[in-house]
Amino acid sequence: MAGTSAVPTSDDDPYERLRRERPALFANPPGAGYEILPAADAAPERGPYGVQYQDSFVTLVRDPVRFPNGGTGGYIRLLERAENGGAAVLPLIGERAVLIRHFRHATRDWHWEIPRGFSDPGEMPEQTAHRELVEELGVEPQGLRRLGVIHVDTGISAMGTTLYATTLAGLAPHDTRDEAITERGRFTAGEIDAMLADGELTDSFTMAAVLHARRLGLLP
Repeated sequence: MAGTSAVPTSDDDPYERLRRERPALFANPPGAGYEILPAADAAPERGPYGVQYQDSFVTLVRDPVRFPNGGTGGYIRLLERAENGGAAVLPLIGERAVLIRHFRHATRDWHWEIPRGFSDPGEMPEQTAHRELVEELGVEPQGLRRLGVIHVDTGISAMGTTLYATTLAGLAPHDTRDEAITERGRFTAGEIDAMLADGELTDSFTMAAVLHARRLGLLP
């Protein structure tokens, strides 16, 4: 674990490097309810502050902040390692959406989802969408249409995921055992509504992409 000292101040500290390299993540807009402070201005006894965990996908930080009541302390935040976050893509074949049934470690359960993933360093969101579609469905997208951005948990995560839609000519056999994907299905808008009502569809990326697609008339 990194950054376990109460007040990180060294120029070599991972948290201070983050503040220098990605200043937008540490901006204090006018009226911000939680003001990010210089580490030295936060109460040391309310620490630790700084980078608490880091791997090739995410960085967990505990920012030194001033709370709305005027007190100071730490506030946990999850940051993506790549500046462009990630991407999710809604594949469409005719008037049906293609969903995959994916086992997820976090929930220890299966979920009907659209292909998605973190961006690699230096990778643009549309490149991520293309790569994830090939990895999870084994097909090339026939153009990508940007739908919008979703923030799945604004209480802890700074990550924004760019949503896309694409049209596919069809599906082909594809080995997805390494991706923990067990099924693929094609669903009409009405069938997706029924899955929502029955609690079969709970993935926020998928629900947001379907909402955008229906707004744009892509999934009638």
